[in-house]
Amino acid sequence: MPERTCVACRRKRPQHEFVRITREGGVWALRAGKRSGRGAYVCADSPACWQDKRLRRAFGAQAGALSAQLHTSGKPHHDKVLEPPAAPPPRPARPSPEVSDVESPNLYPGQRAGT
Repeated sequence: MPERTCVACRRKRPQHEFVRITREGGVWALRAGKRSGRGAYVCADSPACWQDKRLRRAFGAQAGALSAQLHTSGKPHHDKVLEPPAAPPPRPARPSPEVSDVESPNLYPGQRAGT
């Protein structure tokens, strides 16, 4: 049986005794089912491990939202996802130069590419 470590209390236990929190796109989320990506484990049966202060080391600024979510449900609710931080506006695309506008260093003066 695989063992994991709680990010809050640092206790090692069998994997099925933990809640797995995954990070997708910079957002920590509680999800059910098969998950991929970076993950962290928190004791499923210990509300002391769900405290904001204990989760801050692993989850940073998102620790408060995770803590509140774990405490309000009484047990981890795997279908909720934390809201992602506001994304910066998209950058405008840069126009690509036309092939005829670019001079090749291997051509003689006045010679065009492809001739």
